[in-house]
Amino acid sequence: MSSKGDNKPTTFALLGATGGCVLAFLVRALQAGHQCSALVRTPSKLTDLLKTRGVSADLISKHLTIVQGNSKDSIKVAEVLKINNEVADMVVSGVGGVPVFKPNPLRPTLDDPTICQDTVSTILKALRDLNSNSPQGKKKPTLVAISSAGISDHNRDFPLAMLPLYLWLLPIPHKDKKLMEKLLVEEVKNEASSAVENFVAVRPSFLTNGRAVGFGAIRVGVDSPGKFDSSAIGYTISRADVGGWIFEGLVEDKAGKKSKYLNQFVAITS
Repeated sequence: MSSKGDNKPTTFALLGATGGCVLAFLVRALQAGHQCSALVRTPSKLTDLLKTRGVSADLISKHLTIVQGNSKDSIKVAEVLKINNEVADMVVSGVGGVPVFKPNPLRPTLDDPTICQDTVSTILKALRDLNSNSPQGKKKPTLVAISSAGISDHNRDFPLAMLPLYLWLLPIPHKDKKLMEKLLVEEVKNEASSAVENFVAVRPSFLTNGRAVGFGAIRVGVDSPGKFDSSAIGYTISRADVGGWIFEGLVEDKAGKKSKYLNQFVAITS
């Protein structure tokens, strides 16, 4: 699989931007002056969230395009993928379902049990459509998808004390994330036909809304498709830290390890 994509991206298409992880990434990208686009169901919700995090109306107006729609609509997804009339350098997807505890609270599910795999499938289709119709030729972005700890085929990336919680709450989300990751792996197997240059599947440990500990305090493990490289076992990580790590680790390449993460499953924990 190709591991190209070492140049710093400057344009970002975001799905799930009202969720804490992608929202934290968007704040960092806007404050750094990057051009961004975001697909959301309710645009006013996103602008309100940004303003409460110190992003000015002027910055939003200059650097953010908001597309109203959902992540299963290939036309709307294609719209958000284009910035300045070309495909964005990086696509970040943090779309997820809402837990549903009825009718059986012992077997919780999601309001949309296939949302992650469906979103990635729609992104890939939209990219192929855009490139097939582009007079400028093909442009392949890096696709960053927020996945989950607890789905590795090779190692355990969470403490045993968390096992009951994972077994009760996360079987349905994990199945969805696993199939999403499979789509990514299959997509980059054929470099010529792939709609993306590369992918990074970020596997955070159990998400919280707690304060950020910062890039330097985040531990990172790499789980390659087909083999195990390194582990990072932890209980939780804040959504703010997930978004911050994606920006600092994959955009700014603060640790100089971005090339190691391309086409990999990357576990992060605090």
